[in-house]
Amino acid sequence: MKKLIALALSMLLIMLSVRSQSITGRWYSKDGSRQFQISEQNDRWEALLVHSDRPGEEAGKLIVSLLSRKKNKYRGIIYSADGEMKTTVTIRVSPDNKRVLLLRLKRMLLMDVTIRWYRDPLL
Repeated sequence: MKKLIALALSMLLIMLSVRSQSITGRWYSKDGSRQFQISEQNDRWEALLVHSDRPGEEAGKLIVSLLSRKKNKYRGIIYSADGEMKTTVTIRVSPDNKRVLLLRLKRMLLMDVTIRWYRDPLL
């Protein structure tokens, strides 16, 4: 009986940890001035700018597109809010905090840049 309970608890923990790896949902920039909505369609993910307090940025703008999953990382293209620049991005869930996404942007001449997005605290 103890083995059955232990097995059931371990299965529950595995299911919860797999669910926590999902990147879909609402995310915020570090200063909270931007809100993003990540959604999945046909095994591809994209992020839209839902709200921004920054001047010149409009809601509904595509920020990240063509994300495909490979193991625990997502790779795709990230666009600037004005749409003039783009680069490749690798997104993964932070190993320290499952409510934080780490976005690594590739740069040609400079070192790569890492941006953090934080999950909506109400979700």
